[in-house]
Amino acid sequence: MNAPNALPMARISHSVMEPTFLAAEIARRYPIKGPVTAFLLYRGMNDVYLVQGAEERFALRVWRKTYRGVDEVATELNFLDYLRRQGFPASAGIHTHEGDLYFKLDSPEGPRALALYQWAPGRKLTDRMDIADAERVGALFAQMHLHGITYNGDRPWPMDNVVRFKVTVPALLDFVYDRPDDLRDYTIIAESLAQRLLDIRKDDVPVGLCHCDFHSSNVHVADDGQITLLDFDGTGEDYLMQDVKNFVWGNLFYGFSPDYGTAFERGYESVRPFTADEKRHGELFLMAKAFRLIAGMAESSAAVGRGTLRFRNLDWLGDYIKSRARALDLL
Repeated sequence: MNAPNALPMARISHSVMEPTFLAAEIARRYPIKGPVTAFLLYRGMNDVYLVQGAEERFALRVWRKTYRGVDEVATELNFLDYLRRQGFPASAGIHTHEGDLYFKLDSPEGPRALALYQWAPGRKLTDRMDIADAERVGALFAQMHLHGITYNGDRPWPMDNVVRFKVTVPALLDFVYDRPDDLRDYTIIAESLAQRLLDIRKDDVPVGLCHCDFHSSNVHVADDGQITLLDFDGTGEDYLMQDVKNFVWGNLFYGFSPDYGTAFERGYESVRPFTADEKRHGELFLMAKAFRLIAGMAESSAAVGRGTLRFRNLDWLGDYIKSRARALDLL
């Protein structure tokens, strides 16, 4: 029974773990020469900490509790571990003393997954945009896709992740509760887009294991030219061309020249040329990226706030999505 003057217990959407506690957990679980310290780098879709040992630094990710199961992080971490064995330059997870790639801690909102990653040298491509670098990144991205196909082997490619954005649509409709046109149009687009993405499976549009959120902030370039891909927390099965157009659309979102997206695609095609059907559906994938983004932001807003739309507002995104949806006969 509560004390007479006890305050009601609040429900927690996103707690922040204390860095000193996490440093002790890392020191206990990982083969790192100490002392080990940590501090919070940023709190966003997931929380990222810088972890410093006596000789090395690492990045620690603490996943936010979402509609996905806590152990779905294994999809990303196992693929990254495979990429590391192939010598591919991606920031991969570090093995614990027991050989695990992640561990879990309880929190006020429930169990959360944590993983320690290799530190990616250099700066974000966003901070040093360069046509030649964008082209090199595109070529690497195509190599990653080919590695994903080999990694998957003969297993069939499920389509669940392709239309998973439908889970976030109710949050999007709540997000635009005071915008009746958006409420009407986004309801229609959600259904028609999902069906179109399923329908084009019959075309020559390859599916594979994808990053699913690749943009110029998710790649580092060092002064010596070394490239490292990172932030694979959305990893899942998707159309390869969707993964490519995610990068192209991200340049638009950030307000960069389209020349960087063109260079990225040019580099990509030097390794894996696009099919005719992939090119034909390019506008569909650009629109799908924008719709997935706004729906995902809406779902995340309870934990990280609506400031995630700081680069582009609802009017800009709505105009982009709806004009293309009409041209594609999705609205």
